[in-house]
Amino acid sequence: MVPVSIQDQLEQLRAGDRLKCHGLQWQVTDYSTYQDPNGYETAEWLLRSGGGTEYYLLREVDPQNPETLVHWYLASEIPHPALFQPNSEDNVLPNLWQDMQGQKAPYPELRCFGKNYYFESQTQGSYEGDEENTSRITWDYWDSSHQWNLAIEAWPDRELHVYTSKVVKPEEFSDIEKGVFTPTQTQDSRSISVAQVVAASLFLLVGLYLLIFG
Repeated sequence: MVPVSIQDQLEQLRAGDRLKCHGLQWQVTDYSTYQDPNGYETAEWLLRSGGGTEYYLLREVDPQNPETLVHWYLASEIPHPALFQPNSEDNVLPNLWQDMQGQKAPYPELRCFGKNYYFESQTQGSYEGDEENTSRITWDYWDSSHQWNLAIEAWPDRELHVYTSKVVKPEEFSDIEKGVFTPTQTQDSRSISVAQVVAASLFLLVGLYLLIFG
């Protein structure tokens, strides 16, 4: 059974805190929340390694799945993504923002980096961060094993972001420290060890490998 204290500590994370995941140290540099009128909500923490690698730790509450109400994910944005329908080589990404804002029906299936994802749900709700409050439309897709998620986010200012997420468990995190740096303070590069940079890079490469071949 997962110790309640770990989940409680994760839920209380804020910018300026620090924690470890599989032995790697990460700084919490941002915190935001998202919710829609149907009770769906997420808390999102931006984690940054000493080498500059970024991941989002997500806590999701999904009222449509009460048996497993709370889910935890580790997400990273896909740089320069391309999305395709099955049996097509036409990238749908250029028109996707307009499709989402125009309430067009989501594509039932999309392919990204050779992996197929299947549409599961969409949300439209309010995003609250340290610097802005705005709205966001999200289309959620899952692979056939339901271990990897593909999330497409459309923002009002024509921004479109694509993320891949993997299910994680709270006990994968440890050494949570509160208020160890100011949120605007970047970690002194002189304090970053080569081992930290190499470890963070390996962590990212393993994630990308699992994304493509997992």
